[in-house]
Amino acid sequence: MINRLTRLYALLCIGALLVLGCSDKKEEEVKAFVANYCSVLQDTYAKADMKQLVPLATEKELKKIFPLIQALNATNNSMRTEIVDYKIVRTKVADNEATVRTDEKWRYWWVDRTSGLITKQKQEESYQLQYNLIKVDGRWRVDSVQNLKE
Repeated sequence: MINRLTRLYALLCIGALLVLGCSDKKEEEVKAFVANYCSVLQDTYAKADMKQLVPLATEKELKKIFPLIQALNATNNSMRTEIVDYKIVRTKVADNEATVRTDEKWRYWWVDRTSGLITKQKQEESYQLQYNLIKVDGRWRVDSVQNLKE
């Protein structure tokens, strides 16, 4: 009887470790995804081209970014950015959805693509963001980004 209880306890412990281990792996995966998304977003602004962002975001989120890209192209500008501070505050992962909350500080400015002159001076903005992710065809995508300060 004691042997069975010991075996059951051991199996429960192993199961818990496997679940926690998988959970940590999933959290690390979504954290890395959001960090990569921010990097690709920076490049999207710099090139004023959304092509590389398409596989990382849903149509819903792309529609929010499109007007800025359109404005940059209409004025022959690109937006340069620096991520001054980036901290992940919390992650929550379910089967096909996840949320990642961050504290971020971005510095940005606009540059004329022909002359290279700064057309909009450097500014810094601090954000508390929540990235809402969904899995589409087995891959994470940003479905929406909420500014929690607004």
